[in-house]
Amino acid sequence: AAMALLQHELQHVLDYATGRMSWLSYALHPHDWSYSVPDAGWDWKKLGAEQRAVLAERLWRAERLGSTDEIARLRAVLPWG
Repeated sequence: AAMALLQHELQHVLDYATGRMSWLSYALHPHDWSYSVPDAGWDWKKLGAEQRAVLAERLWRAERLGSTDEIARLRAVLPWG
């Protein structure tokens, strides 16, 4: 569980390092605060900061559980997956 949380937080670090997110942009865009990810139709560019981090965390968990369908689905969306 701790490593999955770390993956979540590292996605925030990546977003910050690439200029996708700053503390100010996060504070000013309530869309970034939602952890709820739609079931389908994921568009990485339209997801909020927490949603992107949730998907990164889900990929980490799926890889550890060997959930091949979920892994493929997530890797198709995450640009670094």
